[in-house]
Amino acid sequence: MVEYVFILGSNWLLSIAELLVYVRNRGYEAIVFDHSRHAVILDFKEKLSLDDVMEMQGSLGGCYKIGRVIQTYNIIIPTNAYPTNGKSDREALEILTGLPWLSSFWQNPRGKKIKFGVSTYPSIDGKSPIHYRRFTRGLDDTIKKQLLQKGARSADYFAYDEPDRRRADRINLALWPKTISKNSLLTPPNSEILAAFTEKNLYIARTMVIYDSELQQYRDESRPYISKEISTSPKICRTLLNLAGARPGDTVLDPFCGTGTLLMEAAMLGMKCIGIDIDGNQVQGTKANLTWFGRDIGQQVHFDVFRGDARNLTSLIHKQVDAVAFEPSLGPVTRKKPTEKEAVIIIKELTELYREALTQIAEVLRPDGRVAMTIPVIVSKTGPVSMNIREMIEGTGLGVVRMLPSDMIKSLSNSEERFYITPEREVLPERKMGQIFQRQLIALEK
Repeated sequence: MVEYVFILGSNWLLSIAELLVYVRNRGYEAIVFDHSRHAVILDFKEKLSLDDVMEMQGSLGGCYKIGRVIQTYNIIIPTNAYPTNGKSDREALEILTGLPWLSSFWQNPRGKKIKFGVSTYPSIDGKSPIHYRRFTRGLDDTIKKQLLQKGARSADYFAYDEPDRRRADRINLALWPKTISKNSLLTPPNSEILAAFTEKNLYIARTMVIYDSELQQYRDESRPYISKEISTSPKICRTLLNLAGARPGDTVLDPFCGTGTLLMEAAMLGMKCIGIDIDGNQVQGTKANLTWFGRDIGQQVHFDVFRGDARNLTSLIHKQVDAVAFEPSLGPVTRKKPTEKEAVIIIKELTELYREALTQIAEVLRPDGRVAMTIPVIVSKTGPVSMNIREMIEGTGLGVVRMLPSDMIKSLSNSEERFYITPEREVLPERKMGQIFQRQLIALEK
């Protein structure tokens, strides 16, 4: 068995769910061995090739980095070595600074100019018995010292310990993908060291691949047709594609395609694309985006985009599709919270829309094919109003796929309430603070 660390997106539970669907769909044998809200450790039956890992990273929407575990320490060791309060325990400090795993990163550093950096991922944000900043800087300094002692011509590290750009009250001790790429930290003899903490252990891993944030930004900003008001994020699009079980070569349908963001992501992954939208401007925009993408990569992109109603898509599509992934209309745009009565009416109308569309989708979906979609949760003046899933799928011929399968979750940290993964989930939240129309993700199968 071989352990790998996956650094998760902000929605850690959704990231794990997507990863497990991907792993099972691609035929790998693996279980969740341990996890936190920032990282998950998967134990694979066989060692993964670099190509395998690169394809994983490129396909996943909720993963930022993947690394192979080199060393594991009981959490007591870093807790005693770098306590938030009190003095360091000398024995624990010696164990950590011994770096028995250093040769796994650099077998022969003599005469080489080496650049590196330690990226630390706490088990959870907030107060901790471990002083993570001291731990990170201490590890950086110790690695540098030992590399120089072993004859390295130079050893320079990169460190980021400013407040998180997304939340000013949260420290960030991890290197951003852009920094890693800019300074070639994954090109030998350089390296990034991942230090992933869980409630039980500290995992030291060597980064193999990272999320290409610069390429994603380029494609977001360079495509000819953009509409931020209705565009779904590329990361959520990839997550939906994975939950739908889509694979390279598959034909994917998005019956509410909007500006074509999801179809572009599908095209990037080598899938054939079919899109439908009721808005003619969006249809033309999607065609322009997919044509531009094909020119940008220098390859032919297979796509058909139609103007039409998802509730009548069988009049437009006369061939079978392998997977369906989409974000439908989630309700009217509003800045004020609706009353509970108003929210119930909106949910009822959307339930009918989705049911009619899903009935049509089932007609063109292959046997055993899957659908992944978002559904709304409306925050009314008196509380959230959710959709009744059974009413939504009644008579469609589709059933709910339960996510986070219990037979894959054997995590050491699953006994902790704040980290507990409830298995066999029907829906998973994808919410942002302050939004009136929140999202949930659901997967269905024929």
